[in-house]
Amino acid sequence: MRSQLKLTQRRENDKLNYLVDKEFDISIFKEEDIDLIFSQAAFEHFDNIKKTISQLKFLKSGTVLIAEVDLKTHTRWIRDLDPLNIYRYSDFIYNLFKFSGLPNRLRPFEYKEIFEKCGWTKIRIIPLTKLEEGYLLRVNKSLNKRFHDKINQMDFLSIIICATKE
Repeated sequence: MRSQLKLTQRRENDKLNYLVDKEFDISIFKEEDIDLIFSQAAFEHFDNIKKTISQLKFLKSGTVLIAEVDLKTHTRWIRDLDPLNIYRYSDFIYNLFKFSGLPNRLRPFEYKEIFEKCGWTKIRIIPLTKLEEGYLLRVNKSLNKRFHDKINQMDFLSIIICATKE
C-alpha cells in the first residue's frame, strides 16, 4: 500500500484511484476492479443511502469498505456548542430546509441495517468520537422523539463503518 501511495503522489501509473463527484454519484465506479473503498465523511450527505449502497452491487465479493461518517451538526458555529442540534427537529421541519448535501441524520444501527440488506457482511461500527455523558443527559429530552431510544447511540458523534461485500 505504501509503495502504491508513493506512486500516486508522484502521479505515476499505480493501482490507487482517487475520484470525487460533486453529485456523490457512485455509479461512476462501474466496471472497475476494486478491492478497497475508503470514504471520508461523505455517507452522511447521501440522500438515499440504500440506493447509494445498492449501486455498489457490481463490486466483487471480498471488496472491503471503510467509511468515516460524521454524525453531528455540520453548521460551523453550532457544531461545537450543540453537536446534536440537527436531531432536535421532526423530519417534517428538518426537510422543509433541505438542500443538497444536508446531513441525512441516519444513526449507526440504520447504516448497519442498510449494509446488511444490500449484501454486505462483517459489518462493524466503530465510534471515533463520543459525547460526554453529561451533555447527552442534558439535551436528550430536547431531541426529537425519533432519537430518544438507546438504539440510536446518540453519544456517537463520528463512526467508522467497516464492511465486506458478500
